Formats: sequence, C-alpha cells, structure tokens
Amino acid sequence: MFSSRRNLGLFIIILVHVIGVSSRMDKCEMIEIISFKNSDQEPEPEDVTHEEGSKIIEANVTLTNSTVNVTKVNCLTDKIYGPVEIVNATRLMKLLILEPGPLNKSRNDKEGRLLPGTCVIVLFYARWSIFSSQAAPHFNALPRSFPHIKAVALDAIKYQNFNAQYGIVGVPTLMLVHNGKPVAKFNYTVYTLEAFAKFIMQITNLQPNGSLYVTSLDFAGPVSSTPYNGTDYCLVLSWIFITACALYFTSQSRWWQQFVELIQNTWRESNAQHEHAD
Repeated sequence: MFSSRRNLGLFIIILVHVIGVSSRMDKCEMIEIISFKNSDQEPEPEDVTHEEGSKIIEANVTLTNSTVNVTKVNCLTDKIYGPVEIVNATRLMKLLILEPGPLNKSRNDKEGRLLPGTCVIVLFYARWSIFSSQAAPHFNALPRSFPHIKAVALDAIKYQNFNAQYGIVGVPTLMLVHNGKPVAKFNYTVYTLEAFAKFIMQITNLQPNGSLYVTSLDFAGPVSSTPYNGTDYCLVLSWIFITACALYFTSQSRWWQQFVELIQNTWRESNAQHEHAD
C-alpha cells in the first residue's frame, strides 16, 4: 500500500514537471513568433546628427521625408566655388573660423541658422579606406550640383586632432558647417550623390543645380577613388615594438630558461661523448 502511494506521488510530480516544461516551451515559441514578426518591420531611418551649441543631438531622418522638423541653415548664394579642395589642418581651420561681428556674438543656435552664412561641406576620409574610395567620386561630383557650397576633404588619419573635436569615429564622414559652426553630420551607410543631395536639401535652403550625375572625371579626383597601398611606417614600427617586447618577456620566462639549459646540457653531453670516443 505504501509502495503504491509512493509510485502515485512520483507519477504526480513527473506529470506536473512535464506540464511546466510544456508551458515554458509554449512561451518560448510565442516569443520566437513575436520576434520573427518584429523582424519584418521597416528598416531604421537615416541617422543625421545635429549639433546644438555644445551638445550633440541625434535625430532620425529618412532620406525621403521632406517635412523634417529641423531649422534649415541659410547658405549664401553670392559666390560659386570650384571643385573639391584637398585641405590640411591649417587650411581647414581658416575655413571654419567664425567671422567676428555683433550678430555672431549675440545669436543663439536657431537665430544663427537663419542668418546668411558660408556653408562648407567637409569629407573626413582615409586614403587606404575602401569605403572612402567608393564615396570619393560621388563627393567629387557634389560641387557641380551645389556650386554655392565649399566642398573640402581632409585626411582624418593624417590630421587626427579634428577627430575628437568633431566626434569623428569612422571614415568616411560627411559634415556640414555653417558660419564656421558644425550643424549636421551625415551618418547614413549609403554614400551616393543622391544621398548627399537629399542630406543637403534637408539641412539647408539649397536645391541641386540641374540633374545629379557622376562622370568619369569624378573618379579621377580630387579625392582618389582607388585605395592607397603604400607602406604604413607607423604600423611597421608598431609590429617591431610588439615583436621586441614579446622576445624580451619570452627570454625572461622560466620555460625559456629551462629550454636553454636543456640545449646546453645536450651540447655538453655530445662533447663529452666525442672526447670519450677520441
């Protein structure tokens, strides 16, 4: 009688355990179904970073949305600029210096955007970067569509002091400057002339001059569309330093000393056998 009760109790415990496992499996299946449905949502919109004063504000802006709640900057249209200019740190600093004046001193960010000012589009690139090379011809064609914006390109690897100043974490990065002040960064993954044009139209009061197209001359420069395959001497020195440190710490290790002693003992035994044979 006691044995039958014990078996009945074990059966009830096993049944409860099976029911609990099955309920957890049902929950897991429901979670998987929900996750699968969430994966069919529309892709995330483009991330355009707007800099307000000393704070960086990120806003989700789609390339096809023309009703973005962003105060557009007022770019001057009295001057026509030429092709893209490859600049160094000194030249870029001159372009980004804010011209002195009473309006510039007392304005806030919104008022500053409404004031007419020079607009500069800056491409931070790296000569060895494949992505920078792919974006190069499209950026080279940009001044033809927007002749009133000064287009410059800076080697972000050679002049790294601007990376921390403007929050450049990768290349290529496109940044729009108005009156010497950065106002927006292009962070979308597609670097085409059409995407660049929509970005500028969303941030500024400018429209493209004619149709958007890329020619064979745009692939020739000024920004190179071929990755640079030269020798990186900093990388060579880094590998030499790493190798020297590895050899030094290896020579100071105990197993290396044991290995050297083993070689020495083997050499002595070999010499002793030769002397004994002689």
